[in-house]
Amino acid sequence: MATKKTNNSFAILGLGRFGMSIVKTLSEYDVDILACDIDETALHSAMEYATHVVQADMADESVLEGLGLGNFDVVIMAMGEDFEASLIATMMAKEQGAKHVVVKAGSKRQKKILESVGADEVILPEHEMGAKIARRLVGSNILDILDESDFYTISEIKPMKEWLNKTIRQADIRRKHDLMVLAIRRGDKLSIPVSPDTVITEEDILITLSEHKKRAL
Repeated sequence: MATKKTNNSFAILGLGRFGMSIVKTLSEYDVDILACDIDETALHSAMEYATHVVQADMADESVLEGLGLGNFDVVIMAMGEDFEASLIATMMAKEQGAKHVVVKAGSKRQKKILESVGADEVILPEHEMGAKIARRLVGSNILDILDESDFYTISEIKPMKEWLNKTIRQADIRRKHDLMVLAIRRGDKLSIPVSPDTVITEEDILITLSEHKKRAL
């Protein structure tokens, strides 16, 4: 079953706790990541995860103009503490032709204002964690079907070497590792349900369900 085209390039403006959690999660995928902040310490932390890092004052319109935000599939404004900078950056990103602009807001009032100037999606971080948002934006919508519960965990994993070129049945993943393979993402395609005769390849991402060993009484 095919899913929508995966987003491949991301620009994250603002590397506070929220922005950094998005950068770290996106680094788990084969995507291009531009991380921007004015703080050198934040940029140094992001270097391990981002494809490119740029020291930039997001309140400076000329700097925003030079970032080429229109070239990215998704632009994420994570400068929640500076609402004016988020507002200006959102307008400029849309003017440059950015396909999907996501903005962190500090209140419902700010959310309405940002939506009125063209933000495609406004996030109130107290309601959505950065890691979950990043996975959804990169195209892993299957994770929203069964989010983590008290008893089960949904995970995306790369195949173990011992599984490669074997079918799901031959690898015996469920019995040996207590993992149920719910779906397989291969490039832009998501296979669900998964046939036990599906051959596992190195490029696959397996979406698995695992049961917590200890249940709360």
